[in-house]
Amino acid sequence: LSPNPFSKGLPFRQTLKLREGEIEILAGKDESEITISVWVDANHPVIRVEAEGRQRFDISVSLEVWRTEKRALEGKETFSAYGMNDGPHAVVVYPDTILKEKSNRIVWFHRNEKSVWPLTMKLQGLESLMTRFPDPLLNRTFGGAIKGAGLLKENATTLKSAEPRRRFSVSIYPLTAQTPTADDWLRHLDRTIARIEAKNLARTRQAHLKWWDEFWNRSWIRVSGRTDPAKDAAADVFQVSQGYVLQRFISACGGRGAFPIKFNGSIFTVDSREPNEEYDADYRRWGGPYWFQNTRLPYWPMLASGDFDLMQPLFRMYLGAAPFGEARTRLYFGHEGSFFPETMYFWGAYANN
Repeated sequence: LSPNPFSKGLPFRQTLKLREGEIEILAGKDESEITISVWVDANHPVIRVEAEGRQRFDISVSLEVWRTEKRALEGKETFSAYGMNDGPHAVVVYPDTILKEKSNRIVWFHRNEKSVWPLTMKLQGLESLMTRFPDPLLNRTFGGAIKGAGLLKENATTLKSAEPRRRFSVSIYPLTAQTPTADDWLRHLDRTIARIEAKNLARTRQAHLKWWDEFWNRSWIRVSGRTDPAKDAAADVFQVSQGYVLQRFISACGGRGAFPIKFNGSIFTVDSREPNEEYDADYRRWGGPYWFQNTRLPYWPMLASGDFDLMQPLFRMYLGAAPFGEARTRLYFGHEGSFFPETMYFWGAYANN
């Protein structure tokens, strides 16, 4: 932002507003103060970043990617590729693609041009099933587009305001889809953007607030009671209540996607700069497979709190993998039952380790 409200010494406050499902940032002083709201639409696949000031200001929006080149994971990094680490093949990360289109938007994606699925099937003696079940990884593409009214493209990764305004709204449209080609994915993205842009922003915001209000009114737990008299009992009680509410918020954010909540980071992975351990945001200790003993834990409280919609991705994954489990049981054990291993990829196969 320019003038910069984040300069050293200026007031700054950032608040996670659970009731509204948004982050609010207040920065700057007096006439230069700017309010920024960040919210992920509860009903549509779009992230909104809205900035409003008392005076006109300019804005610059940049995409930062960390997959910039092909590279092999080494050392502790390979643990993020659990199932392939310590195997006979190098674990390779491939770069993202940033489109150089002429429109005033930023578009990027990561596409699986290779897949470990055939190798996994052969390793586990399941070659005979390869004609019956499609590769769930090949051509899976994820990325998105960034755009906003009054923003012009400066280069492939940067948008800038055409002129100062008192208000800007930036929209980020993410998309994951398994498509035959990258162009098919792009057409899918365009349709998604057109569908969302056809809706009234104020009404979608009201619907977003309504979803979160109804979510918090499903049920609640407020802890009270005595603790160690030498300690501040009120503070102890507040921390327990706050911890419960914040965990429920995290589950609500990560629990309505295409797949169950990942026990090792959910959707909140970040890059790490710990001494001798520098990882990018793709890193998950224990990698991509699901451990049922860990995965089940965030779901037990949902039975009590009435969050049955958040449980559906868990059931969908196992129902989707059921035909694979039945075919494997017939192949391995010669009967009509079905089983799921404790540690499995989302399509049902064992983790290769």
